[in-house]
Amino acid sequence: PRPSPSPHRHRPSRMRAAPPPSNATTIASKTAKGACVAMRATASACAASAMRDAPHHVATCGADDVFRALDDARSRALSRTGMCGATGSGARGAAHARARFGMCSTAATRRGGDDARARGDAAEAAPGTAALWDGVPGHGRQLSALRASRGERPREVVVACEDGGEMEISSHGAWARDATALARGTPLCVWAHGMRGDLNNDDEEGLWNFWKYCDVGDGAESRATARDIGVIRYNARGYGASSDVRRTREARWDNRGSDMIELARRVRKGNGGKLVFCGASLGAATSIWAAVLAYESGVAEDAPAALVIVTPPTFYEERESRKKKLKAKVAKGAAVENTKAPRRVFAAARDPVVPEPPSLANPNDSCAVEVLIGSAQSNLPEPERVREALRDIPVICLAWDCGDVTHPVSSAMVIKDLVPHAEIVVASSKEDYDIVKHVRAEWSNAILEFIQRNVISDDEGKENL
Repeated sequence: PRPSPSPHRHRPSRMRAAPPPSNATTIASKTAKGACVAMRATASACAASAMRDAPHHVATCGADDVFRALDDARSRALSRTGMCGATGSGARGAAHARARFGMCSTAATRRGGDDARARGDAAEAAPGTAALWDGVPGHGRQLSALRASRGERPREVVVACEDGGEMEISSHGAWARDATALARGTPLCVWAHGMRGDLNNDDEEGLWNFWKYCDVGDGAESRATARDIGVIRYNARGYGASSDVRRTREARWDNRGSDMIELARRVRKGNGGKLVFCGASLGAATSIWAAVLAYESGVAEDAPAALVIVTPPTFYEERESRKKKLKAKVAKGAAVENTKAPRRVFAAARDPVVPEPPSLANPNDSCAVEVLIGSAQSNLPEPERVREALRDIPVICLAWDCGDVTHPVSSAMVIKDLVPHAEIVVASSKEDYDIVKHVRAEWSNAILEFIQRNVISDDEGKENL
């Protein structure tokens, strides 16, 4: 059923008749139809409007032109319904639209249980009341009290970006225990997940979750310093209870890098300890972009003291194939098709994986098209910019060789070429160990030891001079 008429919607008399279908129209229509799947009536109306408008703005039949035209048309359609900008900036406008039309995050229907209730709570926030987060843990909108009762880390939603963008965050270590720890020089690690990951998946897969040692502070010797590290993880825009991606440019790697910088700035408030950008896959690309943008801005407080890159995606020429696959997936209307398969590395395990690995995560259905197109429009900065920005920054890159074509070991070699001093760690399914057990046992240790050696020990050495 269509939603009740609202002053923000086009009246039928004002709608233009669609021209005869063309090749470009067909592609745009298929793309818009993919955006409609699993969305409520209001979002479907937006996509339908985009289908009508897109052909008027397509000059050629090239796929890139269709995607750009469709993006513009969808943005205009969303604005008409008040889903972005009509009733407030960023997340506040979207929250108001969801409340007015009875919509909730589609992540709720996919996850179920406690997370569903948490995302429902997030969607019901009153419009216009959100203020920029003060950077203190626990001062955001709490998602689920049940998490703490089960021994899980509590999560909160905070307005961390100047445009009103909200982030679902999970805090760990020294900063989670004491908000003044950063002012005393405690290093802060900001972790970003991958395109097929999120906060839940990173916890459930247990492949590189070094932050759990920051909470308990025990284990191997290299983990003893974990208690002296603060970690903040977040769901990127378009995932979980974070703000949806309203326009594809918000899902490009460079803009995700800007979000990472803004979140770190909000936490540290200009007087924190050293900063470490970390991430896997999409998060790895986000971290590199954040480091480059921070360097080029000239703002010393935003510059990272170290960089942790995990399972980097394809870059430069090698990325062209990945871009084509993402665009083809959108054109087929398959942007919101959720696979049940786990991460590729689990298929390379020699022994049964216990517990059973989770399925790959997906962006929220409500903005899956924008997330995929934004990724398809992304790549690393020009090599010269990366070399200049990372010239004096310690870098560790952890990669695997297990048949994962989306995260090939060749990407680690690209990092080594761009940053000759980078430390490269490769786990291979061809070695005489089980790759999943090896990664789970070694990678968290390697990350913490790298931070200890390049961030914490460096500070201690300067104090002794």
